[in-house]
Formats: sequence, structure tokens, C-alpha cells
Amino acid sequence: MRASMHLGRLHSAAQYRIKRLRDLFQSLPGLNPIERGRRLSYIAIELDNLNICALREFTISTVRKAKSVSGAKISVSLNIGPEDEIAAYMLSVTNSVKYAKMHSPARIKRSDEQAIRDPKQIEKILIACSASNLPSLQNALALNSSMFRDLKFVRHFYAHRNLDTFTKAATNAASLGVLNLDHPDKILLHVMSGKTHSVIEEWLADAKIFYEYLMQ
Repeated sequence: MRASMHLGRLHSAAQYRIKRLRDLFQSLPGLNPIERGRRLSYIAIELDNLNICALREFTISTVRKAKSVSGAKISVSLNIGPEDEIAAYMLSVTNSVKYAKMHSPARIKRSDEQAIRDPKQIEKILIACSASNLPSLQNALALNSSMFRDLKFVRHFYAHRNLDTFTKAATNAASLGVLNLDHPDKILLHVMSGKTHSVIEEWLADAKIFYEYLMQ
């Protein structure tokens, strides 16, 4: 998934990856417990990766004044195009302290970028550069998905599998109604009160809708 001068391409790439993850989830019933656990962890990690990547490439595309899915050309108050310069601008908005400690560089390396999982951080960037597609992001944010808040705890456990990441996942699980957690798999498979689908199914559905709204 790469930045593009037409958000339609980015939208298609995001939706393809979301569909693939949904298809993988649908295959869980035919697997043994060990394989089911591995697949759940893969889905959680890849959904988190998708969010980080899609939000980054969307923001770069926006600053480069790409066209939205509707065909409207995005306008911003900036006039920068190189990816490393846009990355520096993004960091200056989302983490001014880190940016200042780096002596306010005009460019930064990919390894110095801050991974952004929370689209509200992207909202700050779009506001700062007066992006004309800000309403699309705000429409997407109105979904108020818990995915952007809670997925990272599950992902970090699967990626590191230690006591610290388990404790953080278990503590956060309480906000989703999961008590006495013995494994983060249960978070993803939990059906919250008033819902008809599991947490991971809800998150995958949220992702599909979020990126549809975002790219408009």
C-alpha cells in the first residue's frame, strides 16, 4: 500500500486487505485450536499494520493534493511533495517535543517516523494544513470505533508474548467486558453486550466502513 495521487487506488488496496482478513476469519471454524490461535494473532497484527500503513499513506497523499474517490482535488496550505519532508511535517504536528529534540529537521528518515494508529492524530495534521478533505476524516471518526483504541493492546501481546503485554491486554480487556482474561484470543472472540458479532468481526466491519468514508 503506497501513497497515490488518486485515493481510489489507496481505497482499493485497503479494502482488498480487509476482505482478505475477513475471509481468514471466516475460515476459523475448520481449524484446530492451535491453528485457530495462530490465525487470530495474524489477523490482529495485520489489521493493526493496515491501520498504521493506510493512515500514513492517506496523509502523504493528502498533503500531495491527491484526488479523492469522488474525483475532487484535495487542497492544502502546504507546498511540499517529498515523502521525507511530509513525514517531518507530520511529526512536527503530532509530536512536537520529539521533533524539537531532533532539532526540527526539514526531512526525517522512515525509521524516525512515529507510527500513528489513532486517526485523531491525522485529524490534527489535516487541520494544521487546512486540508479540504478534513470533513471526510471527521465523518469516518464519527463511527467512534474502539478498534483504534483497543487493538494495539492485543497486537502487542501477539507480537511480544510476555507478562507486560499480557497484563496490559488484560487490563484493557475490562473496557470491552472481558473479565478474568486467560488469553487475548478471548478478547477478539468476545461478543460485547448489545452486539451480535465478536470484537474482531466488529473491528473488521468498522475498518471497511472507516476507509470508505475516509477516502471520499
